Amino acid sequence: MSVDEDTFPGPDRPTVFATQSTHKLLAALSQSAMVHVRSSPRAPVAHDRFNEALMMHGTTSPLYPMIASLDVATAMMDGPQGRCLLDEAVTEAVRFRQEMVRLRRRVEQAGDRPPWLFGVWQPDTVTDPDSGARLPFDEAPAELLRTEPACWHLEPGAAWHGFPGLTDGYCMLDPVKVTLTCPGIDATGATAAWGIPARVLTAYLATRGIVVEKTDTYTTLVLFSMGITKGKWGTLLDALMDFKALFDQDAPLDRVLPALTAAHPRRYAGQTLGGLCQQMHDHLRSAHLVTLLETAFRELPEPVAPPQRCYQRLVRGGTHRVALRDAPGQVAAAMVTVTPPGIPVLMPGECVGAADGPLLRYLTALESFDRRFPGFHSETHGVTLDPDTGDYLIECLLPTADERTAPTAEGQAVPPARASHPEESARPSGTAP
Repeated sequence: MSVDEDTFPGPDRPTVFATQSTHKLLAALSQSAMVHVRSSPRAPVAHDRFNEALMMHGTTSPLYPMIASLDVATAMMDGPQGRCLLDEAVTEAVRFRQEMVRLRRRVEQAGDRPPWLFGVWQPDTVTDPDSGARLPFDEAPAELLRTEPACWHLEPGAAWHGFPGLTDGYCMLDPVKVTLTCPGIDATGATAAWGIPARVLTAYLATRGIVVEKTDTYTTLVLFSMGITKGKWGTLLDALMDFKALFDQDAPLDRVLPALTAAHPRRYAGQTLGGLCQQMHDHLRSAHLVTLLETAFRELPEPVAPPQRCYQRLVRGGTHRVALRDAPGQVAAAMVTVTPPGIPVLMPGECVGAADGPLLRYLTALESFDRRFPGFHSETHGVTLDPDTGDYLIECLLPTADERTAPTAEGQAVPPARASHPEESARPSGTAP
């Protein structure tokens, strides 16, 4: 929202819309959010018309305590006290980041335990713009890290972030969004012989009352918001060190994750923490899950039908749920989103693609992971699990009569795909169940 008359003068300044998940960083109730609008003469926004459009996506019976909490959060940010509260959150995040670097160095130099510890995804060194001196991250003044944006830039060619082809100033880290890295993979995507998948770490942190924001294959995201103190992030440090001790001892799994072993005794009985981590790491390596995710976002599906038509078919019973093995060539009727990264891999109206295409290979790899490691399932919006087989089912358009009889390049009719329920295949397109 910094695009104003001072930063972008002249008639070409655009109108900017921004959504803010207020509940994540400010003092607002869960699910509370705001839409910020900075209007411009080039494209002015009429407040009343905007509200009318917004009402199409809202409720006429809002939760008024939620709205009141947004008012409280706004008032807390008003004036100098707002900047002070945000500065405190950034400062505590910086202190945690620096302490993680120091703690990891002490562990590696101690010689009394295996020399590994979780890391933080951040630069190894930063530059003081006044002196030009290059400083190790943990030795840099906290005030410099809190106030100098250049310290958080993803510098072109830097080894720590793993992104090739960046330009100077292209993007930067958010200091309060701390990404913990687990052993097993480096920034280039190269895997090691052993590793600790982040899902296991997240499950352990949950037993200690620590809830993370997001968990990826080998990283987990922790948010620092107002009210986080050294006492609170010190609890996270203790939990990370305790996990290391349990892993180094190869502790029994029923001692580390008792709820998991109780829920899935046949799968995890008699296993150890180290054994589970190695099994999961080996599976992720052999499935090439990290590479498949990247490919799925680089090679996008082909749009073949308007999303509006897909929605109309969806609400009128013109769709069916299809197992991945039957999905090649079908048209998606609903969005499929894997979290993280929380970005759709398939949108309504897009073709699912070939069986050996990037999308189905990725979803099949996730399906295989979920089957082998119950209790660590992937967060995938738009995917339904078959309760009997564990198959991934995605919503696709039912073929119309013309599509079912249309000849292929080989001159044969296209057979209707198998649905998850026999009656779905028998139901005519466009009729309600």
